[in-house]
Amino acid sequence: MNRQDKYGKIGKAGLHTVIILYGISMVFLFYRQAGWTGGAVYESDLPAHIRMIVEDGWYYSLTAFIYQAFYQIPFTLPDKAPFGNLAIAVFLALCGVLSVYLTAVLLRDMQSRRGCPEKGEDVKDGLTVWHLLGGLILNLVMPCYVRGIADGRYIGMESASIWHNSTYIVMKATGLLCVLYYGKLAERYRQGLTRREWVCFTLLLSACTAVKPSFLMVSAPVMAVFLLADLFRKVPFIRVFWFGSTVFLPLCVVLFQNMVLFGAGTGNGWEIRPGYALSLHSGYPLMAAVLSVFFPLILLAVSLKETGKDRWFSGAWLMAAFGFLELYLFAETGGRAGDGNFMWGYSFAVLMIFAVSLVRWAETGKKVLMERKGRENPLRAGIFLASSLILVWHLYCGIYFYLHLLQGVSYWMWD
Repeated sequence: MNRQDKYGKIGKAGLHTVIILYGISMVFLFYRQAGWTGGAVYESDLPAHIRMIVEDGWYYSLTAFIYQAFYQIPFTLPDKAPFGNLAIAVFLALCGVLSVYLTAVLLRDMQSRRGCPEKGEDVKDGLTVWHLLGGLILNLVMPCYVRGIADGRYIGMESASIWHNSTYIVMKATGLLCVLYYGKLAERYRQGLTRREWVCFTLLLSACTAVKPSFLMVSAPVMAVFLLADLFRKVPFIRVFWFGSTVFLPLCVVLFQNMVLFGAGTGNGWEIRPGYALSLHSGYPLMAAVLSVFFPLILLAVSLKETGKDRWFSGAWLMAAFGFLELYLFAETGGRAGDGNFMWGYSFAVLMIFAVSLVRWAETGKKVLMERKGRENPLRAGIFLASSLILVWHLYCGIYFYLHLLQGVSYWMWD
């Protein structure tokens, strides 16, 4: 074993340990959140999600069935809490850890299928230290925080790293599975999908949608754009339609969820009200939106001409565009009017644009190192340095935020 392989194994072992410790910390956090009864200590949406199913019998999400099953276990913990609280905390932590590893796989696939997410061959290379580190970083980064532009470090801004909403946590993991499987099928469908592939993708999309419809609302439009483009490239209509039909069952799930959430008697609804959701918790919504995705915007600005050549990059930014448009245009009415629930799809899209940007950033850094520390191209070196500092800012804000959550600080936090 050479020195590089030895250091690689040590680095991977260390990162696996850090990820496991991160998972254990999430168990602690979610367990404390599950027992929240009011106030600003360990405040979370989780108790409301539990109460909706256990007490109200409101099957608004696939997670409701999981939570209900956990609360059927007749066991009480030493602190008098139901066993279901601990079971849910472990389940959500596992989803959080899974998201880290799936993000690492996503980075590997983006890097391996350079320029196009569909080379038609499965990626078989293992995860490197950099993939694992990138996966962990992307599940911790938060908006670049400047006091006064929003109500807090998260409230009033947009982030893919969210620890207070249980349905988003599960949707994030299942959404990543959908993206990875789509990447494998997107080229293969031109030669024809098998029934098994069609069924697997349909069921995977349906399960993710049943958890939370937000992922489908940003991914389906992007899929439609790519399929339409392929149709113009003379891909047979029947194959385009066959692949596109995988969204039909998930759309039926969305219609059912719409009846549950906004049906007669709920007192809730939705409307087209441009800018309302963005302005709820920020006096400077545009600045807040920019600082939320500062790192990806820098990478987009310096590689705009190459966007169309890389379908991972263009697809992620299309997803972000659709997500932001939904967040900007739509608002809820009734008791949920201030919740901003049209943001969740954009939150997932933020993860995608951070991922494609991290790959671009790494490529830029490699070129800088090969150019004798950037002396041959000082502009590229300057861009790499500036984007690195911005990425560190995002990461610092995320780690700061998460550590304070562990201490019981509400996610409505200023500092």
